[in-house]
Amino acid sequence: MSPGKEQILRWLAKELRKKGFEVRRDYIIDVAGVTHVVDLLAILTPVTDVDVKLAFIVDYKELTPEDIERYYVWKQEGGFDKVVVIATGKVDVEAYELAKRFGVDIVRAGRDMEIKYKELGEYIVAHVHPVIAKEKAVEILKKHEKGFFRRKGELIASLLTYIPLIEFEAEAMVKGATEEESVIKVIVLTFDGIRGALVVEEGGTVKPLKERGSYAEISDPALDVLKILVRDSYKTISELAMELKLSEGKIQSISNFLLGKDLVDIYSDMVELRKTLYERNFSVSKLLAEKGLRMHDGDPPDDKDTLVIFPRVSMERLISFMEALAHKIKSIMLIYYPFYVGFLQDLNDVSTRWLVTIDGITGNESPEMVWLLSQVQDILEDKALKRVTSQ
Repeated sequence: MSPGKEQILRWLAKELRKKGFEVRRDYIIDVAGVTHVVDLLAILTPVTDVDVKLAFIVDYKELTPEDIERYYVWKQEGGFDKVVVIATGKVDVEAYELAKRFGVDIVRAGRDMEIKYKELGEYIVAHVHPVIAKEKAVEILKKHEKGFFRRKGELIASLLTYIPLIEFEAEAMVKGATEEESVIKVIVLTFDGIRGALVVEEGGTVKPLKERGSYAEISDPALDVLKILVRDSYKTISELAMELKLSEGKIQSISNFLLGKDLVDIYSDMVELRKTLYERNFSVSKLLAEKGLRMHDGDPPDDKDTLVIFPRVSMERLISFMEALAHKIKSIMLIYYPFYVGFLQDLNDVSTRWLVTIDGITGNESPEMVWLLSQVQDILEDKALKRVTSQ
């Protein structure tokens, strides 16, 4: 059995970063006025002003000579030094021959690739189908075309979009006033896979806490401070500086950063672990189970009417954060959650567009998801608007 697309790309990204490459997911190129998405772009700068660019594409259907011709054009237009096509299905014999002539590499997933299943085995990948039908979603989205307190616009396109949510179940030692009052608590924290924000349930939908920012961008020194506070509950600035061999000014800066993440409280020169995050339990898998919804194994279908947003944050950084916060990670789930994304266009200015997001399970609006999707709005618009023009 071949590994899934997300497994392949996650492993590739990790291995390429080890070798010093900068890795970008869902890289967009323009070919004759039409945009295309390269699954992964790896860039290495061996000397100043000299870049080596490798493009990786995962192809799930039978690979044909026509596919190789298309990828060769991408290579030329994208300025790539090498295009690597990772084939999970059959490969036409003529496609192999043409690839050799055009300098396009073909790798057979599951046979040629040394996928490290031990690393990937930590992740359970699943998706859930929407409850809200497409027609109903469009009806809800059209309500946003007019209103007293809304911008007036026209719904020009909609797209079923799967958002990656990363759920951690872990065991944390929550300290009490005395050692006897300390307890091991099972916590479940969920993060979005686009920015790395903490996700909660609110208003009948899942909501990323954008005011807290990304938990995948916490530096190693900040994680070191967090580990000490998890161990000891509180420390003075000078004690932290001495233990970590950092300046007190640096510790103060780190403490202020952790305060913004809802992780610590600061009292004069004392830094104390804030335990509210242990109470922020939210399990999207449990939420779905309570609604009687079945989760399906693997990545969701990615067809002309659907867009799957694969994780863009570093899973390794989120794991590092959870390891600092809890003494044991029990499980990790990557769950693709359905949303309908509507594209509204200003009635008086066609160059002005904005997004509206509807929860595919409950039908409720989730304005905070627009903040997440602004990171990938170009990819969304490319697929949604291209589909409209082709109809």
